[in-house]
Amino acid sequence: MTRLTMHIKFISHYRFILQRYKCVIVSLIAMALTGCVTVTPVITKQDADQIWQARSEYLYQQNHWTAHLALIGVTAEQKFKTRAIWEQKGDRYTIKLRDFIGRTVAIIDGSPEAVSAKTSKGEQFKGDNAEQLIKQLFDIQIPVAGMRYWLLGLPKPNVEIKQLALNDQGLAEQVNQQGWAMSYPYYLEYDPFKMPSQILLAYDDIDLTVKVSQWVFNTE
Repeated sequence: MTRLTMHIKFISHYRFILQRYKCVIVSLIAMALTGCVTVTPVITKQDADQIWQARSEYLYQQNHWTAHLALIGVTAEQKFKTRAIWEQKGDRYTIKLRDFIGRTVAIIDGSPEAVSAKTSKGEQFKGDNAEQLIKQLFDIQIPVAGMRYWLLGLPKPNVEIKQLALNDQGLAEQVNQQGWAMSYPYYLEYDPFKMPSQILLAYDDIDLTVKVSQWVFNTE
């Protein structure tokens, strides 16, 4: 089966699931109006699990996306904040760090093999670990390898999951992985699935708040 055929099959499956729940909700609203009673649509745990499975399969297949976000961090020693544009292309990524006026402070390019950074002053740095390089340059800790997936509301694959809790809509509510505890209080409406708009991350004495204002998926 070709990748395109698999992709079409996945999309058809997701559309079927979403359409099923839309029909259920419409039917319940019609019953409430005609019967003059209040009916709250109920999504069962099985329904939520199916939505989670469909959403996970779909998003794990998306290899090219961009997230516009703000990052606020608090430690015992400092508080920092930055804006960023995170573009993921397969295993490669580009993170543009900006100040809150919109000026680019640094551009970080990385892959599993190496990472490089170029600052607005023209300085260039190289390393083999994105987290260490960012910590060295800006004294902030960003779990780049895990956040590729955590930003999407997914656990990092092939890594032990300490906790995974879903809400009643089949979306991640709590994820604990690699020592980081993530919670997802808010999601954006996005077709075909909702996407995180706020993520709270905690590790030892580090608290990070990520606010995503825009998601862009490139399907080419």
